[in-house]
This record gives sequence, structure tokens and C-alpha cells, in this order.
Amino acid sequence: MKAIAILFIVLALTSARNYPMFKQCDSQWGNIIIGSGPDTICKVGCLLSSVSMALNSYGKTVDGQSANPKTVNAWLKAHGGFSGELFVWGSISSLGFSYVGKVNAATAASNLDQGKVVILNVRNGGHWVLATSRNGSTFNVNDPGFNVSTYTQSEVTQAAIFSVKAGFLQQAYEAFESLANFVSQDD
Repeated sequence: MKAIAILFIVLALTSARNYPMFKQCDSQWGNIIIGSGPDTICKVGCLLSSVSMALNSYGKTVDGQSANPKTVNAWLKAHGGFSGELFVWGSISSLGFSYVGKVNAATAASNLDQGKVVILNVRNGGHWVLATSRNGSTFNVNDPGFNVSTYTQSEVTQAAIFSVKAGFLQQAYEAFESLANFVSQDD
């Protein structure tokens, strides 16, 4: 019974991540050139906005400022985070986000369950969104470009995975695994 109570506490805590919603066309940053251009954050900034939401949710700051598409874009420009307009996947490792790789939708679901940051490629590969949780085969998302809150696994082309150093969700997942191993030894 004690193990079940602890499981519910861990699950409640791991589902408590609060991601901000950053729309790529927000007037605060929508007209800013992404990377070395020529396009704006509004036009092609879905991945930048998704990464910014993830960084912000973990309390990450860039140059002493809260992470958002404007500040992260400027930071990435100054730290080799773009190749032209294209995001360099490993560029945010110094901010505590280690790029794991790209995976399929089923693997993305298990990574999300493990507390990793999952950014989904949807709309036939033309758009990136931040996965915030899931319900079965449906991902709940923060979509920076469209007024959509869910995508099914079949709508996901691929997903980018980041592990967060000393991230709360990762710590909770690891604590749960340790507890599960301990409880199974008592049986």
C-alpha cells in the first residue's frame, strides 16, 4: 500500500510541469530575423519557439533573461546555434539540455513518459511542437503556430529528444524506477 501511495505522489509530481505557450508570431518577436535569415521567427520559428518553451519551463535563462523566442534566438546567434536559419541540435547543451537524437512517435511517447523533453515534427514534417504530456496515443502539445492542442502518434513524422541535466521530471522518473525495483525485491 505504501508503494502505491508513493507511486501516485511521483506520478502527480511528474505531470506537474508547467510549460508556457510562446506563439511564433507574437508581436514581441515575430518580426525578428531567425538565425542569419532571411526569414522571421513568425515564418519559420516553430522549432525555436518550442525549444524556448522547454527552456523556460525549466527556469533556464539566457544572458540573464528569461528564455523566450527573442532571447533564445539572440543567444543562439551568438553561440553557434544556427546554420543559416537551421537550428543546430546540440547547441543548447551548455544550457543543460542534451540532444539525444531523433526518434519515431512510439519511442517519443516512452521518452516523454521518462520525463525527457520531446519536440514533435508534425504536419507532414513541416512543423515542430512541444509535447507536454500524452493520453494513450495522443500527444498534448503547445503548438507555437496553430491553435491545436493535440496530435496523434500517426500525425508525428519524427521527434527530437532532449534529456535535461538534473531535471525534475528525470529525477522523479529515476526515483520511481528505484522504488519499483525496491518494491519488487520485497515481493
